[in-house]
Amino acid sequence: MDQHATENTSAAARRREARIAKGYSLEDLAVATGLTVEEITAAEESLQLVPQHHLDRIDHVIAYGR
Repeated sequence: MDQHATENTSAAARRREARIAKGYSLEDLAVATGLTVEEITAAEESLQLVPQHHLDRIDHVIAYGR
């Protein structure tokens, strides 16, 4: 069973800010993570139910690059 995380405003906002600071567009991050733009957008919006493995993939690419 997949684990899901409900993103709070500050975590979602920090994820979006980090993506932008690293110079990734939504499309760039989608390619790098294998996720869709919609899945990444959900991870950047507060109070969204997002699978934990999506958050892990996004955070890994933002932290370490492709």
